[in-house]
Amino acid sequence: MLWSKKLLIEFAVTAVLPFLAVWVYEISNMIALMVEGGQVSLTVAGWIPVGVAGVSQSTLSPLTKGAQILLSIGLLLPLYALFSRSRFRVAKAFLLTFVGTFIASAYWELLSQLTFEPMTVHMGIFVMGTVAISFMLLSELALPRSLRSRLPALSRRSS
Repeated sequence: MLWSKKLLIEFAVTAVLPFLAVWVYEISNMIALMVEGGQVSLTVAGWIPVGVAGVSQSTLSPLTKGAQILLSIGLLLPLYALFSRSRFRVAKAFLLTFVGTFIASAYWELLSQLTFEPMTVHMGIFVMGTVAISFMLLSELALPRSLRSRLPALSRRSS
C-alpha cells in the first residue's frame, strides 16, 4: 500500500499545525501582555484568532515580545519531542518553520524602534536570518540521526 496509516496521520496532524501555531502565538501574546499589567482582549474570526488588543497604564517593556516568543516556543516543544519520537518529519519541519516565524516576528517588531538603519540593511539581516534558519532546518531533517552519528564530519559533536 502506497499510503500508510502513519503517513495519513502525519498529514492530518500537519494540516492542523498552522491553526495551532496561530492560537499558541496569540495566546502567548495575551499572557505576555497580561503579565505586564495590561487589559487584554483576543479577537477571533471564526476559528482563527485575528489579534490581541491591549490597554496598558504604562509603557510596555521591550522584553514583552521576547517573553511572548519564548512562551510560544516553549508551548510547542512538547509537540516537537512527540514528532521526533514518532518520526513525523513533515510535521516536525512545519513546526520548526513556525518557530522560525515566531523569531522573525520579533525582529519585525524591533523595526519600529530601529529607525536609524536603512530598510535595505533590515531586509539583508532578515534574509540572512531566514537563510540561516533554513540551513539549520535542512541539516536537522536531511539525514537521520543514526546515519549522522556514523559520519563524524556531519556530527554536531565533532565540531
